[in-house]
Amino acid sequence: MSLVRQYLRDTLWVAVGYFVLMAVALAAAILYWPDFRDNLPSIVKLLPFDALRELVAGIERFGYWAYFAIQQDFKGCSLFGLAAVALFGSGVVAREADQKTAEFLLSRPVSRTRILLVRFATAAVLVLAPVFLTSLGGMWLSPVVGERLAPGPVLAAAAYLGLFLLMQLAFCVWLSAGSEHQLRAGVILIGIMLFQFALYLVKGVGDWTLYALVDPSRLGPIQAGRFPWREAAGFAAATIGFLLLAIRRFARRDF
Repeated sequence: MSLVRQYLRDTLWVAVGYFVLMAVALAAAILYWPDFRDNLPSIVKLLPFDALRELVAGIERFGYWAYFAIQQDFKGCSLFGLAAVALFGSGVVAREADQKTAEFLLSRPVSRTRILLVRFATAAVLVLAPVFLTSLGGMWLSPVVGERLAPGPVLAAAAYLGLFLLMQLAFCVWLSAGSEHQLRAGVILIGIMLFQFALYLVKGVGDWTLYALVDPSRLGPIQAGRFPWREAAGFAAATIGFLLLAIRRFARRDF
């Protein structure tokens, strides 16, 4: 518990801010839905990229569910979730090297593997809890604009994006295990994901990016009970792989 308390002391208020930003952004998007729905044909004409037009096509096909999934899962998790992953994951190990406090952490009668896994698990809770809470909050707010969502698909989509974020978190922790500066891993992760999104907007290339795995083509069918198990299993496998690499790198590090 002392490991958890120590980590929360540095990150809890950041997690609160992350939750508030996600909640406010989703509430604003939901309240904008009637205007968006009524002006959909005009909005399509203004979109400069085929990838963005395909996002809107998903809304035309799946209706409010696709709009909600794009705002909460594709946009919210990809923007605020990515920032949270970078902030929470980047300092899991590197903060101790940056602040010259590694010897105090490692002097405890706790294995390095346990230290890393406890910090990873704590960061995972801080990243995922706002995703699920705001998803449920958005579901409860939807009747205000005349729409209703079933809890099953909402939670399934949140779980799917949660696995996507966990994969990024594990990658960030792996980078952190070898970094000297506590922000370096997060900056690298954000750079990679921004490059992925830039490629996602390029016709003919976007289908090969990570963001193609969390766009309406995967999220839309969740409403009908078709969960993307193969992609989810890939996220889980990558998470485990990066965690094992992080444990190995941390165990060999002499600071």
